[in-house]
Amino acid sequence: MTTQVVRPAGAGHETLWVVLAAACVLAVAAILIGARAQPLAAAALSSHQIDARTQLNAAEQGVHADLLVAAEEITALIETDKALPAIEQLRGMDLPPFVTGVGAAARGGHEWRTQVQGHDVAYVGRSAAPDVAASFLLRLPAKGEGEASPKAHAHDDEVEVWVHREGPNAWPEQLDDASLTRQGWRQVVVRYDAGVTRKDTAH
Repeated sequence: MTTQVVRPAGAGHETLWVVLAAACVLAVAAILIGARAQPLAAAALSSHQIDARTQLNAAEQGVHADLLVAAEEITALIETDKALPAIEQLRGMDLPPFVTGVGAAARGGHEWRTQVQGHDVAYVGRSAAPDVAASFLLRLPAKGEGEASPKAHAHDDEVEVWVHREGPNAWPEQLDDASLTRQGWRQVVVRYDAGVTRKDTAH
């Protein structure tokens, strides 16, 4: 009796081709994705601007965040009362960063005052401890003649936050961009680069 051993057909070649085909598909997909990708570069800063995320310390970031929130409340009060709320009113509302106390002292102990010059309106906080936090300026959108609420006029219709670290710790002489820059004030800008999904915006 003759015995013949029949070996099963090997799948080695088929497996190899499947793996190669999958690798080719992945390679082509990676090339296409890389070619179509638009790298998100951080917006370049002007000489009078600083980055809120990288150029403010922890205390300054806290004051900056408080000012952005306070700006919304101030705008609402202006629309309701048809007048610019005084520092005493904001302090009475326990609205940071205008409140006083241990927390405020730990973030620079700012002395706040309102400043109105022409169409420009601002809340200025002079730091009592410049080594802890810079002086701050919250500039509201400029208002037109005969209008109770601020609106765009000399600059953008967004609130802006400026800081002062250079030179004497003094109140600003004027509130326009050129004057503030000349006096050493720098606009705080929130930039978003490739590590952040939101678009660039400035405050």
